[in-house]
Amino acid sequence: MSMYLFIVNPTSGNGRAHSLWTKVEQQLQKKRIPYDVLVGGSEASAREFVRQKMQEEKVRAVTVIGGDGTVNGILQDVIHGDTALAVLPAGSGNDIARIFGLTNHPGQFVKKLLSGETKAVDVLKINTSYGLTVAGAGLDADIAQRVNRAFYKKWLNKIGAGTFTYVIGTVLSALLFKPFKCTITIDGDRYVADTTWLLACGNTSSYGGGLVICPYAHPVDGVMDVTMLHTVKRGRVLFQLFPMLMRGEPIITHGVTYKKGKKVTVDTNRPISVMVDGEPIGTTPVEITVHEKALQLILTK
Repeated sequence: MSMYLFIVNPTSGNGRAHSLWTKVEQQLQKKRIPYDVLVGGSEASAREFVRQKMQEEKVRAVTVIGGDGTVNGILQDVIHGDTALAVLPAGSGNDIARIFGLTNHPGQFVKKLLSGETKAVDVLKINTSYGLTVAGAGLDADIAQRVNRAFYKKWLNKIGAGTFTYVIGTVLSALLFKPFKCTITIDGDRYVADTTWLLACGNTSSYGGGLVICPYAHPVDGVMDVTMLHTVKRGRVLFQLFPMLMRGEPIITHGVTYKKGKKVTVDTNRPISVMVDGEPIGTTPVEITVHEKALQLILTK
């Protein structure tokens, strides 16, 4: 029988991940399902744990009980393979669970995990890293960095208001971020903008706790959706465009450009932070490509 692996981030959701794992483990033991688990530790140790187990025996699925950042780390080692990825959300944003409609109920999760229904979904490759949702450069990456180091994040998670961490981070970044000059090439077509706020390449439509940045993106269509925010004033970003993102509306207005493509390259006049799945991964220049149906995701709706 195939083995199931579990990666539990006990710091996610102020202890919610550990509580969820306790309930999942009870179900596994009751059903006598073979499994192994790593609770806590660094991203590097979690990835090493997964790699080693996958070399030793057949692993049916790797389950992450934690936030999108933990999912992103494990994603790197199950791309282009037979091992499926499952997610039991326990973070602050939980964009992956929201987008794919994944359950946060332990009993329902175990039932669906064991049924083994998967969907082959696209992923993004950003230089040497992979991502499942949205890769961004500029204001959105600045927001991700601000959110990840926010002292108030754990307190908002504790009262079930983790999404407000992203709202606060977005407002602060919109007030402080300095726009940049950018050259972006999409499948050979070149665009230049002297005043660029952000570039978002979406395999999925939303990030940052539900901000709909790429409203037409879909994770099984073989292309990424590119959203460019440029040539607009700071006040308009903060008071008009950001509220529209919060409402999930496509923004059809001057300064917002939507494109689609399979390969995007970004060059900037100064190093600009880049993130994927809410995790900072470096700075520009950057190349982003779509890898079609590269991940087997277990559906737990």
